[in-house]
Amino acid sequence: MKQLPGAVIGSLWMLSSCVFYACAASLVREVGDTYSAYQMTMIRSFVAVVALAPVYLSEGGRLLFIPKRFFMHLLTGVFTYLGIIFWFIATASMPIADFFALQFVTPLLTMAFAIFFLRENADVRSWIAALIGFAGVLVILRPGIIEISFAAMAALISAVFYASDNTVIKSLSKGVSATMIVYYAHLLMIPISIPMALVTWKQPTLYDFGIIVAICLCLTMAYLSVTKAISLTVARVIQPVNFMRMPIAAVFGWVLFSEFPDLWTWVGAVIIFCATTYAVRRGAKTPEKTAAT
Repeated sequence: MKQLPGAVIGSLWMLSSCVFYACAASLVREVGDTYSAYQMTMIRSFVAVVALAPVYLSEGGRLLFIPKRFFMHLLTGVFTYLGIIFWFIATASMPIADFFALQFVTPLLTMAFAIFFLRENADVRSWIAALIGFAGVLVILRPGIIEISFAAMAALISAVFYASDNTVIKSLSKGVSATMIVYYAHLLMIPISIPMALVTWKQPTLYDFGIIVAICLCLTMAYLSVTKAISLTVARVIQPVNFMRMPIAAVFGWVLFSEFPDLWTWVGAVIIFCATTYAVRRGAKTPEKTAAT
């Protein structure tokens, strides 16, 4: 049997991540009003560390008490923690397709942060694409026409923290494997998440605990799928596949919760998607500028 090209396999991995993310967001709707985001984030950290340990160790990873560039690892843990907190808050309180539409702004924010903090190069066309993408966010939110919900703001705040995390990872990845970065981010999230989790802790029923663990496993599998996709092909190939998160989430929301995004959400999502895809493809053609150390 002829082996499929890396771009095809990478796209399939990215598509599977879209399904896992949609499953996780749907499950959050079942328990998100009962248990705090702090509690679920702590449980997610434990589950992720256990699930990722075999992968990390199989790649020759070692458990170091204080890894090199510890402060950078700590930043990834803090940014990941905050991103997940607001991820849980948003998905528990808004239509899941609307949430993923707003999350499409993450790559654009990552590009902007990399230019400012890592001194990466970008041309005028990339900046114009970014501005058009942010205009797509305004189309979805329609400030002044409809009231902007706290959940929508949480979705955008989550995107900001994930973009911040991506920026630190881009710097840290020079000499450190992606698996080690993510494994230590979740490992450090455990002590970071414990205090607020204990303050807001509510003993889950056996059924609810099963759902929370399923959420954590779905999110971990989504991460592994994205990592696999990125390792097999370039971003400009898999980025369009990432857009499938929204239609897949729309199907989940329609079937499970009888909710469907309105026209303006689709229009805004398409604007963000087109702008992001163009910026990613443009970035692949733009020579990188060495960051100052």
